[in-house]
Amino acid sequence: MSGVVGYLLGYDNGRSSADSSRRRREIVDHIFYGQNIVQVDKSHLDQLAALVEQLRSDSDHNLGKAEQFHGEALRWKEKALRFEADAKALRAQLGERDTALGQADAALARERAAHQTTHEEKWGLDLFRLIATWLIEAHIAGRSDRPEFAEMRDMAKDVTDAIQRGEPFQGYRDEPQKKARLQALLEELLRP
Repeated sequence: MSGVVGYLLGYDNGRSSADSSRRRREIVDHIFYGQNIVQVDKSHLDQLAALVEQLRSDSDHNLGKAEQFHGEALRWKEKALRFEADAKALRAQLGERDTALGQADAALARERAAHQTTHEEKWGLDLFRLIATWLIEAHIAGRSDRPEFAEMRDMAKDVTDAIQRGEPFQGYRDEPQKKARLQALLEELLRP
């Protein structure tokens, strides 16, 4: 064998031995450590580096937007809390106003009732004054001997007795039969 051929065979055996040793180490690393050794082209590494840089840039952009939205959300929350406080204050004012209106309505109802009572008492007294006038006129006309005169006089006496007891006279509003009877008595007394 020539020296070149021997060199080549020795080189080939050494390379084979180095390849075998590297393969065994890869298998051991894969089985025990979960490592896989691969060969990657530089252009792929450049693409991965560019992708990582793009992802980092996107991440920074998204973080900036998230911080912006978070700040806006805090401002909106602050406004919402202010509006909620304003709404509570308005509800309290409305409650106070409703209470005041209720009190004013009750006072107005009392005033109306008092006015109505006063009006009815005045109307009753006016009717009593008319009864007294009718009795005087009937007496002057010489009709005091009629039974209608005596009945109207008794009605007038009942009214004065009620007024002296502190009972208001409301002009027979609640007693339509007495009001009708008074009308009939007046018509009889007016007859000559």
